[in-house]
Amino acid sequence: MAKAACNLERGIDLLLALARPPASVEMAPLSEALGRVLAEDCFAGIDQPPFDRSPLDGYALFHGDVAASDKENPAVLTVSQHIYAGDTPAGPLAPGEAARVTTGAPLPPGATCVARQENTDYGEEQVKVYVSLKKHQNYVFRGEDLPAGRLVAAKGVRLRSAHIGTLAGQGFTQAAVYPRPQVGLLSTGSELAPAGEPLPPGMIYDSNSYTLAARVREWGGQAQAERGIADDPAKIAAALEAILAERDLVATTGGVSVGAHDYMPRVGEILGAEVLFHGLGYKPGGVALALRRGDKLILCLSGNPFAALVSFELLAGPVFRKMAGQTELLTPRVRASLRGDFPKASASRRFLRAKLVGGEVFTERDGHGSGSFSSLTRCDCLIDIPAGSPPMSDGAAVDVILL
Repeated sequence: MAKAACNLERGIDLLLALARPPASVEMAPLSEALGRVLAEDCFAGIDQPPFDRSPLDGYALFHGDVAASDKENPAVLTVSQHIYAGDTPAGPLAPGEAARVTTGAPLPPGATCVARQENTDYGEEQVKVYVSLKKHQNYVFRGEDLPAGRLVAAKGVRLRSAHIGTLAGQGFTQAAVYPRPQVGLLSTGSELAPAGEPLPPGMIYDSNSYTLAARVREWGGQAQAERGIADDPAKIAAALEAILAERDLVATTGGVSVGAHDYMPRVGEILGAEVLFHGLGYKPGGVALALRRGDKLILCLSGNPFAALVSFELLAGPVFRKMAGQTELLTPRVRASLRGDFPKASASRRFLRAKLVGGEVFTERDGHGSGSFSSLTRCDCLIDIPAGSPPMSDGAAVDVILL
């Protein structure tokens, strides 16, 4: 039943080949669409802004009327109308006239620029303008932000707050989106104690199910977590059976190495599952086991919290994005310059927790051990070090995975 280890990229390809894209579409109110994935292109139906408008409080006027204005020789204009945001101009400006305007107010015909009120005497019936202005200075054109017909958000994009606001500014009240992926999580280990209860000697609190469930929610999905199943293959298989009935993707933590209580390969046999791979040759977490049962995927990850999160990010992330309907499936990467040294050689592929600042990446100075998890609270990325790499020195160019 066992299959040989493969590398990370091959493992991801195997999983993506079996992951199912969303089979349905639903209309969601914009207020509930954050984090969902668009199922169709959305185009602007109106110009934004829908009229020429003022970007500041001041006076709308014709630039030629103030061509020679300065502090000693101000132009004196008649204030013919006051226009507030939400108003309609009373009419066009005649030569020598100005309109008092507020930020966001529509500009009257004939106005070609706006004088800041700070550059005037704040006149109500007549105004002195102490500066010269160019045509279309301090002037926002109709459709300058978003002209009608332009693509606002493309099919397959995960909606962020900026998308929601832009769509709302176009008058949308709902959007066609794919269903949120439903992910099942199962933490195994007889040493796990439930949070909120006294901690017995020799035991630890379960954190993996909380971490991975939170990550699923950050991705825009929903998670069902079963916590603290003892090291019993039959009980683990029964718990997985129940989760698989409701979820297409399940991730377990614990029981995938070579110890006496590493039962997940046996669990796969009980379930009649096909082994896709067991071992991906990286640290930490490269002992990952992937199972297929019918059209369902099971990712069995290390019980070590940091190793579990690394493998969940690398393996479950692309699968989740395909299930969600996103077009970009692979974990985002950038190139950066390493700040500081990493003195260890890397016989196998290694992932280091780090902090990205601009084009520079800083390794976590303490807490590189596989058992250290809290240091991730200070990190936002992983450095991907290829197998066979020597110690790295300050300034080295490295691949960085964004978390």
